[in-house]
Amino acid sequence: MPKLPDFNDDDELATWFDTHDSAPYMDDMKEAEEKFEVIRTAFVTRPVDVRLRSDYLEAIQEVAERKGVPYQILVQTWLLEKLTQEAPDLVPQ
Repeated sequence: MPKLPDFNDDDELATWFDTHDSAPYMDDMKEAEEKFEVIRTAFVTRPVDVRLRSDYLEAIQEVAERKGVPYQILVQTWLLEKLTQEAPDLVPQ
């Protein structure tokens, strides 16, 4: 069973684990004793029906495809950008 190398800092450790299979080293590892609180970061979303002209939707979908994102995410991003411009005090933190 191979031994884990010594690391100078957490970044070096993380880089090593990003580039190596950790399975052969499982017996050398200790269970973490620290407890972490899970913080919910996802926001509750609700579906919204919006009527758009077909050509608008097609253009939005084309822009989203060029950017490599789903068109729904692109629309959300654009809405948030405009809301931030128009009413920054209403943008949830």
